[in-house]
Amino acid sequence: MYNSEKRKAYGQTEKGRRSNIIGLWKFRGVVGDLHHLYDNFYINEKHCWVCSSEFKNSKDRCMDHDHITGDFRQTICQRCNRCDNWKNYFEDV
Repeated sequence: MYNSEKRKAYGQTEKGRRSNIIGLWKFRGVVGDLHHLYDNFYINEKHCWVCSSEFKNSKDRCMDHDHITGDFRQTICQRCNRCDNWKNYFEDV
């Protein structure tokens, strides 16, 4: 098996998806214990923290973070992330 085929197969596993997501968070500047955030706040969350809608699948779930400090804020749906609906729930933003 070629390396690209191995990487693609690994990316389809739970461990591979976890690794890819955490790597993307690092790239985007999120700080803190990313493994803890993934295991305790991101993957286990069933509903958007802003609109309370149920996540349809894993691609509907977004990890919202402060773009200045890199701090994790909440797990939200794609719609709330795109529309910046989280701003309605934070007075200090």
